[in-house]
Order: sequence, then C-alpha cells, then structure tokens
Amino acid sequence: MRLLQNAKRAVNAARHYTVWQTARLWHWGTRKRRWDAIYWISRVADEPEELAPGALYVVEDAGQAWAAILACPCGCGEPLHANLIPDSEPVWKLTEHPNGRATLTPSVWRLDGCRAHFILREGRIIWA
Repeated sequence: MRLLQNAKRAVNAARHYTVWQTARLWHWGTRKRRWDAIYWISRVADEPEELAPGALYVVEDAGQAWAAILACPCGCGEPLHANLIPDSEPVWKLTEHPNGRATLTPSVWRLDGCRAHFILREGRIIWA
C-alpha cells in the first residue's frame, strides 16, 4: 500500500514539475526582451505624459529626488513608479553612474498586468 502511495506521489510530482517548467518557459519566451534599451537618467520636475523607452525619469523637487518613473521594459509600456523617499515603504535606491546610466535596487516587480520582474543595473535590464 505504501509503495503505491509513493508511486502516486512521484507521478503527481513529475506531472506538476513538467507543467511548471512548460509554463515557465512559455512565460519567459513570450514577453521578455522586447527591446534592449540602455536606460539613461533624465531629471524632470513633473511626470512626463509620454514615457520614452530607455529613459528613467527622476522626479525632483528642490534638488531632492523623490520618484523614478520608467516605461515597463516588457513592451506593454505601462508606467512604473519607484519611490525614492527613504521614510516611506516600499523604497528603492537610485545610483547614478559617471556615464549617466542608472542602477535601481531592489528589483522591480509588477504585481498586476504583465507581471514583469527585473533589475535595472548600470542602465541594462536584467530579467529576474
């Protein structure tokens, strides 16, 4: 009896793993890498109406950065807002490199819509 139960568990685990792997590969192949833009920092006073690919808009007030905005790199183009104010949660840290490229930590993960999950490191998108 125990042998039969273990065999059923093994078959179910293999079936689950195969479905999970197939879904993961489909998910990775369909919506990732729409373009390989390099992200440059652009400082603005207000959020722009249209977001350009490859632009990371840093919204400032009196020289103090409080938000980072970029178009979703998966291709859907939805605006992504990252809070840069350390006193509120969740908060991201923006690093500007000497070449003008940006690093945004921790990763950005959309919980609705396209569900993109990525890291912006030295102006390049690294899919998580």
